[in-house]
Amino acid sequence: MSNEVGLRRAESGSYHFLIRRVHSLLGLLPIGIFLTFHLFLNLSARLGPGQYDKVIQTMQSVPGIFLIEMIIIFVPIIFHAVYGSWVVYTGQSNILRYQYPRNWFYIIQRLSGIYTVIFVAVHVFALRFGEASFAGMQSAVANPWGLIFYVIGVVLAIFHFTNGLWAFAITWGITVGPRAQQIWTYICLAVFVLLTAIGLYDLTAFM
Repeated sequence: MSNEVGLRRAESGSYHFLIRRVHSLLGLLPIGIFLTFHLFLNLSARLGPGQYDKVIQTMQSVPGIFLIEMIIIFVPIIFHAVYGSWVVYTGQSNILRYQYPRNWFYIIQRLSGIYTVIFVAVHVFALRFGEASFAGMQSAVANPWGLIFYVIGVVLAIFHFTNGLWAFAITWGITVGPRAQQIWTYICLAVFVLLTAIGLYDLTAFM
């Protein structure tokens, strides 16, 4: 009986290990790549409403774009969000006992994930069932609360991605040793600053 229980535990552990690896990988490919692409794409708003609307219309006119978005973007995001929510629900933080920086990052990563799920859901709903245009985005951030919602959403989404990128390198054995992890920390911080600057610069175009 003990051998059977041990086998079941081993199988369960292997299953969760695989799911965590998939969850980690999806955070980078394609979700992280899409986030980066989306931020750079929105720079077109700096060229004016006409150029931004033209870019949006071009994207929407791609044959099978809805199916492509479902497979490459929405399904991975849903899986990442659902499993990430389960991790938040079952995770145990030792922030009160050991107040190390990485413990704080653990908490912020979970909170940023929850906010990002809400932010993406509202943003996608507004674009799909509202006005997917420069005017639509301008209306969304015209209200001070809407602007705050978008600013926080952009910053936390980028933080969640870059902090996840840091953890990804450790999970997949890319950064081995304190020296490699320290260098990777600086790289991820630089990516966070760069993408945040671009994201907030995007938003100013609609103000």
